[in-house]
Amino acid sequence: MSLYRVLFSLLIITSLLAGPAIGDEPTAKKDGERTEKEVIDKKESPKHDSKEHQRKNNESKKDDKQHKHGDQKKDKQKASAPKKPSKDAAKEEESKREAKPKKEVKPAPQKEEQKKDEKPKPSQDDAKDKAEKKDAGDPPKEDAPKKEMKPEPKKEEPTPAKTPAPEPKIEAGKPKQMESKLEPKAEEKHEQIPAPKEAPKPEPKPVPPPVAKPDPKKLAATDLSQVDEDFALQGEYYGKLRLPGGILETTGIQVIARGDGNFVGRQLRGGLPGNGWRNGQLIDLSGKRDGETLVLSQGNYQVLVRGGKAIVVNSAGDTLGILTKVQRRSELLGLKPSSKATVLFDGTSTDKFIDAKVNEKGELQIGTVTKDPVQDFRLHIEFRLPYMPYALGQARSNSGLYIQERYEVQILDSFGLPGEFNECGSLYRTKSPDINMCFPPLAWQTYDVYFTAARFDNEGNKISPARITVQHNGILVQDNYLIPNKTGAGKPEGADARPIKLQDHGNPVVFRNVWIEYLGGPVVTNQAETIVTPEKN
Repeated sequence: MSLYRVLFSLLIITSLLAGPAIGDEPTAKKDGERTEKEVIDKKESPKHDSKEHQRKNNESKKDDKQHKHGDQKKDKQKASAPKKPSKDAAKEEESKREAKPKKEVKPAPQKEEQKKDEKPKPSQDDAKDKAEKKDAGDPPKEDAPKKEMKPEPKKEEPTPAKTPAPEPKIEAGKPKQMESKLEPKAEEKHEQIPAPKEAPKPEPKPVPPPVAKPDPKKLAATDLSQVDEDFALQGEYYGKLRLPGGILETTGIQVIARGDGNFVGRQLRGGLPGNGWRNGQLIDLSGKRDGETLVLSQGNYQVLVRGGKAIVVNSAGDTLGILTKVQRRSELLGLKPSSKATVLFDGTSTDKFIDAKVNEKGELQIGTVTKDPVQDFRLHIEFRLPYMPYALGQARSNSGLYIQERYEVQILDSFGLPGEFNECGSLYRTKSPDINMCFPPLAWQTYDVYFTAARFDNEGNKISPARITVQHNGILVQDNYLIPNKTGAGKPEGADARPIKLQDHGNPVVFRNVWIEYLGGPVVTNQAETIVTPEKN
């Protein structure tokens, strides 16, 4: 026994002196140790029969193979498993290994892996401990060093197909530098370079502030684009009505807008002013518009106005007749000047007026006077009144033709009114027109005036009053009337000649086709002399 022990110790010493080779597996060491033991056992027990010795030898070889196979699989699991296996999992793995057919695994690849890893050589004491543990068949403990359990990520060499393309390394803490490399345009200085000077562009005209909507109660429409819904119903209607007994009688109806759908009207027996009606019988009406229909009434007597027609219905509900809307025109509208006339305004020049203003339509505006004074004359003038439905009385399209700046022939929207001494065609506050011939607003109207100035003696005493004849829309409304004195705010009477004034009363009245014939005439000294006036039309 002592000889065997000496030999065993010598083997151990020589193995320790030689040192464990890098990459040798513990299984190889176990195989060497077991072969030495078998030699010693053979020498110690030569008397054993060959069968028993062969059986034991076979069992030892099987155990060695199992140990080798188990140890190799354990090492592979340690290298591939990123986490520590639990004890139960280790036992299950061992049972699976025993059940599977055992194959011999060559230790050469593990040696190469160990060489690649370049792990430090284990010491002799560590080798002895590992050998004793594996001989005893103990399972691997959980607290094994991490270096043996988890392989470094560098061990796994990616295949060429899965190797990603190399990406540029970005140094930590320098994101701004990387951005400047990826986007060099951000650092370009083209924007800082001033652009070449261009020719100065004209500054845009300032946009005027939005014009506030006019107060409807101050409406003063000068053309059809500015009117309201009531304007279409306003106007003159003409026709015949059936009276009791079947008699047909000519009738006219004037419809006047008062704003907000309110209307007044009057039914004229015999026709319209200057065309059948001569201040005769009339029926006053009033009503309100409902959509496109206007109902004017007096008690149960009604007039339904819509679509350019006026349907007259009596108190019994019987329809008496249907009148049609008409737009009358003065017979003297557009009258051309005579050979002896002087054109004061034809839309091309204002040389005959002082401080005259003309609108965009070539119409003469209010607030001007003629340059030349007048004595006896014949004057033709055309005017147009604005549509002012809310205005009443003297605020409704007011102006005036001031002769010698002393005598005013009133200009006013008096359509449908009785024709008072301050209405259209009157000698203002002096004499009413013989008939109210005023047309609806926005219709052109005419004044034809024949005037003879007052006569004064050498001492300045008036010996003959001024005389006037006025045709309004071709109908005589002032017939050789002797004017007793100045009218309204006119200048005092005198022997001196003065101009004609177109009064500015704040309403947009306009004029056109103005011409005059100067008739002259000396100062009258004998009251027996008479002034010739134009014939009546």
